[in-house]
Amino acid sequence: MKKGYGTCPATCGELVQGYSNKTECISSYCIDVFSRAIVTEGAGMSNKYTKNKKKSVEAIGQVLDFFDIDRSWMDKLSLSIRSNIPTGKGMASSTADIGASIMAILDYLGEDMEPNLISKMVANIEPTDSIYNENICIFDPVKGQVVDELGRLNIKKVLILEPAFKINTVRLRMRQDYYRCLSENKELTSQAFKKLKYGVENDNMESIRQACETSALANENIKSTPYLRELIELARDCNYGFLNISHTGSVVGIGLDTGTDIDRLVYEIRNSEISKIYKRQYVKKVIDGGLRRR
Repeated sequence: MKKGYGTCPATCGELVQGYSNKTECISSYCIDVFSRAIVTEGAGMSNKYTKNKKKSVEAIGQVLDFFDIDRSWMDKLSLSIRSNIPTGKGMASSTADIGASIMAILDYLGEDMEPNLISKMVANIEPTDSIYNENICIFDPVKGQVVDELGRLNIKKVLILEPAFKINTVRLRMRQDYYRCLSENKELTSQAFKKLKYGVENDNMESIRQACETSALANENIKSTPYLRELIELARDCNYGFLNISHTGSVVGIGLDTGTDIDRLVYEIRNSEISKIYKRQYVKKVIDGGLRRR
């Protein structure tokens, strides 16, 4: 039986998010947690899937449109998605499901699409993330386009702090004061993007660190990240790489540098009030972005 496979990585929040001058932007990095999709000959996907999979089905329909294939083809195909990306935490679970599904149908068809085209296609369905691009970039999530490509992070692992509570990104972005708060933060986040650009391009971890913290602290007027200042202070004491948050989710990431005292960092978190919120603490690899066929 013919099959098509697609895999897309998750993020651990964003390094920086907000306005860069007049454009709403994000900059994310990927971790080795994945959504995997398989397209096979089957009973049809048009009316089969629950609400959280309809976006993936619509994305497959748009791919068929792009290649001038009638959407009735979808009545002959089946879509399976298996993901170990936590939902509602700001780890791009929805974007990854959609991306994996797009790669699966491309693999099934024996076709390819450029990442920038895929990003723009997905942005027609929902505000998207930069994870379809291999490198760290400054990215417009509404238009689905790269504003500035920066390069790679010289950080190989991240300590992820995952709380039990979830945040609905779509509802948060629809809040009446969301864009007013973004505008209030514009000067800070514009500077943060400049620091991030300098830091990634020049392998300057201090500049990356400042960018992430500026963006995270500015975002407090949009949603509060529990124990943010305490975590920054603790991470500094343990010689961290950087600390970033999910700006519209609940997860926190602490980039681990070669000199980071990871044992002390984890010990201090687990033996403090912080662990009552961030009940899961685990380390993942930082990897390149981009869609994979397997």
